Amino acid sequence: MSNAAFIDDWNNIIPFKIKITDLEKPTEQFVYKSILQFFKLMHYDVASYENMYSDSNETLTMKRVELVARINYIYQLCSDSKQTSFLYVDLVKPTGKKIIHLLKVLLNYLFYTNMVKETVLEKANNCAQEYSELNAKLNQEQITKEEKKIRANKINRHIDDLKLHLPQLKNQIETLQQRKHKLQENISTLKANDQQLADKIIKLKIEHSELAELLVADDEASSVREIKQSLTREIETLTETEKELQQAYQIHVSSINQIRPCNALLEKMLLIGMDESCKNLRGAIVELNSLCDKLRKQRNNLTNLSDTLQNNCEELDGLLADKNQELEVRRKVLEKNDRRKDSKHLEQEKRLKALDQANEIYAQLLVVQKAEMQKVIVMVEQALKFIN
Repeated sequence: MSNAAFIDDWNNIIPFKIKITDLEKPTEQFVYKSILQFFKLMHYDVASYENMYSDSNETLTMKRVELVARINYIYQLCSDSKQTSFLYVDLVKPTGKKIIHLLKVLLNYLFYTNMVKETVLEKANNCAQEYSELNAKLNQEQITKEEKKIRANKINRHIDDLKLHLPQLKNQIETLQQRKHKLQENISTLKANDQQLADKIIKLKIEHSELAELLVADDEASSVREIKQSLTREIETLTETEKELQQAYQIHVSSINQIRPCNALLEKMLLIGMDESCKNLRGAIVELNSLCDKLRKQRNNLTNLSDTLQNNCEELDGLLADKNQELEVRRKVLEKNDRRKDSKHLEQEKRLKALDQANEIYAQLLVVQKAEMQKVIVMVEQALKFIN
């Protein structure tokens, strides 16, 4: 590449412009500014070199040495030959040939980096992303490992605590086993008592059924009740007959009362005197008088019958009173016997109820004992599992 072409390429890319005279007779400031601008385009940190010529001689010398070392590293990295090097004297007293070769090498390196920058940046971004993912995964694994370690420490501490409590748990298990045996003995005793109560209840039920049969079978009381019922029915029949006769008697009395005014009127008419046209009325009057006599006789007969029925009713009432008195005596005797039997029956029922209540109490106690026994068995099983 000719110097003119190189200068054009340099000026098109790098903001620090150069001339052919600068290349032919380079100075330290020219080399310094060219290299500093190249480093800026390469995104190197050159803040410490920007004002180095205003520092002291010792500091300036040290910064020159650092700058020469960095330039030499890039120069040898980009040069075809590793024998080429950039020395301290090349910065202080530069030569045109060496500086042109250096700047051309750096420009070619800049071209190369710009050409592959996108690919390199993409790969670098991918690598950075992969690195961040791996780092996050590593951190998560580290966190998980720490959590597992903490959990393992807690488990170990818990195991140590359980080992310390193991003798106490064994004592508790022995106590629970002893309690279990006692509860089993109590359950067997309750079962025996329950069986005895069941036998007593069966016996009492049998006695109760026998007493109930004795209360029902009483022939004498049933015969007296039948006699009383038959007499009651006979009295009811006679009472109904008496009511019917009284109704008929009232009908006849009302008929007689209706006939009497007519009869009196006819008698007055006979006394006054009538012609032959009233003969028919006289005949009707005679018939009515005869009918009235018949009705009087019938009324007398009905009155006699009513008196007879009244007497019969009174006799029946006396007989019924005697029977009722006799029945009352028998009833009192039967009630006394029934009270004796009922008192015995009540005593039996009270004993039966007391036994039923005792049976329920024993059954509840048995359920409680079974539940407590089940809890003890579960606790023993859990303790045995824990020991195993």
